[in-house]
Amino acid sequence: MRKVLLRWKITSLGGSKEIARIVEMAERLEVLGHLSLGEDGVTQLVEVKMREGHELHELSELDSFEVLEKHEEDEDGILASILCTHPLAKTAIELSNIHVHPPYGIDSKRGLELRITGRSDSIRRFVGLIRAVMPPDSISVQTFKSENRNGWSDFLTPKQREVLILAVRKGYYEHDSKVTLKQLADEMDIARSTLGEHLKRVETEIMKRVAEELV
Repeated sequence: MRKVLLRWKITSLGGSKEIARIVEMAERLEVLGHLSLGEDGVTQLVEVKMREGHELHELSELDSFEVLEKHEEDEDGILASILCTHPLAKTAIELSNIHVHPPYGIDSKRGLELRITGRSDSIRRFVGLIRAVMPPDSISVQTFKSENRNGWSDFLTPKQREVLILAVRKGYYEHDSKVTLKQLADEMDIARSTLGEHLKRVETEIMKRVAEELV
């Protein structure tokens, strides 16, 4: 079993016309979750921060994206459902024995990071496809071993661990805590809804792990 982190600098993403257009229209587009997979593509829950002078519906002008529904909007951005029909996105979700870990997305300053885990042979095939179509700037590979400590750090992404550690350190989970998601998000310089999605996934994974160990 392997975990792979793929990174692209923003300058390396210019070769893709659609990604270049997204960067022109939006400061960032982050996929928070995969809602469904159909014949047409992957329905994604995304948070988008559009640039001044641009509107959410413009994403539907791209060949591989269709805005399905706008859920809410605040100062952090727009929460929406979109249909992504890009072949790479469909392949990543459809391939057996690998898992793509949200959140991930395009940031006009930081570029793109994508985390996947799965069987070594499946990972090799997918990474080979990625290299042929959109070569990443860096590829970090971690192989899971049976002697890994207690395993608790392996099922959370580095960002999820960072969010959880901050929340605990700030007393977010203390009884009668007055610490808010907005305060935590501001400290990490990320959107409130993004941080909330991180914590939700962390809590879900931890409860699953606890339940497994209790059985």
